[in-house]
Formats: sequence, C-alpha cells, structure tokens
Amino acid sequence: MNLYPIRCTLPWVILALDFSAPALADELTEQNISMQDLPPAVAKTMQSELGNNKAEEVEKISYEGIVVLYEAEYYQGGNEYEVHVYPNGELAARHSHDAEQEQEEEGR
Repeated sequence: MNLYPIRCTLPWVILALDFSAPALADELTEQNISMQDLPPAVAKTMQSELGNNKAEEVEKISYEGIVVLYEAEYYQGGNEYEVHVYPNGELAARHSHDAEQEQEEEGR
C-alpha cells in the first residue's frame, strides 16, 4: 500500500484546520445600552414584551461587528425574564429563569 498521498496531504489538512479554527471562534460581543439607544422597531417590540416592567439590563449583541440581537432582562414575581429581539424589530425569543434557583446554582 502506497502511503505517499496520505503523507503529503495530511500536513495540508492540519494546516488548513489550524488557520480556520480562529474563524470558527470569532468574537461575540455584548454591549450594555439604554432603552433610549434601541432602534425604533426594536424599542417598540421590547416595550410591548416588557409591559409595565422595567428592564434591569439591555444589551446589544454583535457578531464580528454586526448587530444580531438585542436583549432585555427584567424581574417579575421572583423570576428573571429575558426578551431577545432581532434588529428589524421581530421577536426572536423570550424565556424565564427562577431567580432563586439561579442564585443557588451560582453559589455552588
């Protein structure tokens, strides 16, 4: 069996993977902003989702400098809620966490 093709190709495959790994782990950044800094469409959706609740934290989430999501966190009835909205104002997701359970997990 001739191993020459494998021996010649394998270093190039390893080298290609080595250079592509940083591209796979590009930076996702989160920046704290205020509700007033939200684009109008995003602010409208956020306010609709928050209702009478006050956002404790609002973040702009970017990937390689491009805004991909906006996130707002608020508390109601012992639970933490998160609302995620796309830059075009469309609701991406909303979910809740039990704040007491989350604090216990962080204390472990």
